[in-house]
Amino acid sequence: MPPKEERSLPNTTITQCPYPISLGTVYGKGITNFDRTILLFQIKQLLFDLCEGHFHHLLPFVDKETGLFVDAKGYWTLDEVKADLSDPNGYFALYYFNSSKLNEKKGSSGNLTVREVFSQAGTVFVDLYVSSSEEVEMKFRFPKDPELERYLINPNFIKIQNTWYLHRMF
Repeated sequence: MPPKEERSLPNTTITQCPYPISLGTVYGKGITNFDRTILLFQIKQLLFDLCEGHFHHLLPFVDKETGLFVDAKGYWTLDEVKADLSDPNGYFALYYFNSSKLNEKKGSSGNLTVREVFSQAGTVFVDLYVSSSEEVEMKFRFPKDPELERYLINPNFIKIQNTWYLHRMF
């Protein structure tokens, strides 16, 4: 049974974790099958965390030198990401997990958190756009409801000293 606080929220649905995710098309060359496997594992881990309502595994996927672009205009250091993850009113809490606070912030109802987008999407396909052996952009495709794709930006991964890091959040 969900906690009392979750039971009282309107339109709250219980989500089956993990979301169904499959590798889609790989565009370009330059990464190995091993790299593809690592990237798919990392995005599955982050989406599993999203599904469960936290980002416990995000910090190890962010490089301490390059940080993380959290949206189209926001660059954060690793320490800023860490601080926001612990803030119940922070960016991640608002845009990824809490629809009532998101509606309040935007001054309208019916806004979808990133978690709600994935919960409604059905099967998720992840296409890889390989820029080089050290940079890959991903695009989520939702065949069941392609309109949901507009709520997301494409995550970007970079490889530094043979380790893949998330460089731009979805």
